[in-house]
Amino acid sequence: MTNKLNAIVDQAIAHTRALLESSQVEWTTARVGLEKIFDSLAIAAPDHPALSRLRDFVVEQDRVRRDH
Repeated sequence: MTNKLNAIVDQAIAHTRALLESSQVEWTTARVGLEKIFDSLAIAAPDHPALSRLRDFVVEQDRVRRDH
């Protein structure tokens, strides 16, 4: 299960970065999707370290968008 959650978070972050770089989606829309992913994973494994990585990515992107 640990490897699967790591892979899901890695894919979610990579996919979101690709979408943002290609301007196919706005951050606010992408953020909603990431929150849904986070919530689903947190039900299954609330203390999994990958959740921290996903949360950190969201916080980082919030800061980037706010500062520009």
